[in-house]
Amino acid sequence: MKKMGLDVELFYNGPMPDEWKRRVQLGVPLKALPFGLTKSIRDLNRLMNHLKSFDIILVNHHICPFLAFYLSILFKSKLVWYCGEPLRPLWENYISGIDYRELKCTVKSTSLEVYGNFFTSLFLSNGLYDMSVSFLKAVDKLTIPRFHTIVANSNYTREVVKRIYGLDGFVPVVYPGVERRLDSQNTASRNVGRYILSVGAMTPLKNHAALLKAFDILSCKRGLKVKLVIVGNGPLENELRSLARRFGLKNVIFEPWVSERKLNNYYAGCMFIVHLAYHEPFGLVPVEAALHGKPSIVSVGGGTSEFVVHGENGFVVEPNRPEEVADHIEYLIENRKIRAEMGLKAKERALKGFTIEKSTENLIRTIEARI
Repeated sequence: MKKMGLDVELFYNGPMPDEWKRRVQLGVPLKALPFGLTKSIRDLNRLMNHLKSFDIILVNHHICPFLAFYLSILFKSKLVWYCGEPLRPLWENYISGIDYRELKCTVKSTSLEVYGNFFTSLFLSNGLYDMSVSFLKAVDKLTIPRFHTIVANSNYTREVVKRIYGLDGFVPVVYPGVERRLDSQNTASRNVGRYILSVGAMTPLKNHAALLKAFDILSCKRGLKVKLVIVGNGPLENELRSLARRFGLKNVIFEPWVSERKLNNYYAGCMFIVHLAYHEPFGLVPVEAALHGKPSIVSVGGGTSEFVVHGENGFVVEPNRPEEVADHIEYLIENRKIRAEMGLKAKERALKGFTIEKSTENLIRTIEARI
């Protein structure tokens, strides 16, 4: 946006890789976002006074429900939500049918940053957790219809948001994009390792367990000699490592923390990626892989299938059918020529419509048309 002539400030208060922070701070002021019950009213009022000078306030993804409600009261006429997904710990049963209690393990770290140890312990206690979720749902449902404009990151997300919040009006879609600098090297000429790559946080919704089950079929039952590299960390890491040991999978490599450079090297060197997340709102991992000329195997029932076209630049599978997942993995392993052709189509598709420049242009055009 800055490069397109807009005056931009970024407000954020969460974990950010040092590499990202350095890039952001090169051209855009990065300021702390004072939200949560542990922050002072003075800081909040200072933020609100500062926001009065802006023409548009863009909320990317989602923020603290209390702060969002406050913003919707004061700045309704210029408030835009670029929705990556609703706050899933509140609405998971509406999105995928999974009981939101199963996501409790993913909530604690975020809650600690926002609300502090005392309120986190209180909110997440067995006695108050359901009550806390019900209260935050009520706040969220009051807030979202007050936004002037809502833009979804996929057609799938649009339908989810309209269903949860009872929205009747038109909700435009703008796909997110990735930086083309990932494509700065000719990855097609690199040596491809005999490994499959999976990238994503080790949380219930990323569904790594299903991938390990499929890999067990390939390695132990079909005798296929291939490695699986899983990049990501999270509350289920120990559980997933234990599952791999229980299956006897010695050819699975867990990489909890990698630099951006190393991740790009993994993309460049893999045969393809497998991304079996449940109801992913869009998912940038297949697009990032595509810039390196790699096809993807992704789950049906989410936004990833709006980038991955079954049989053209990858495959769309039922994630909880390990035999089906294993069949498609084996097919791509054994058919090098088809794998390469799919990778080229994936790259062409990514460069045509899923770059950060294209996404930003579409988002600006969409907002200007509605405000």
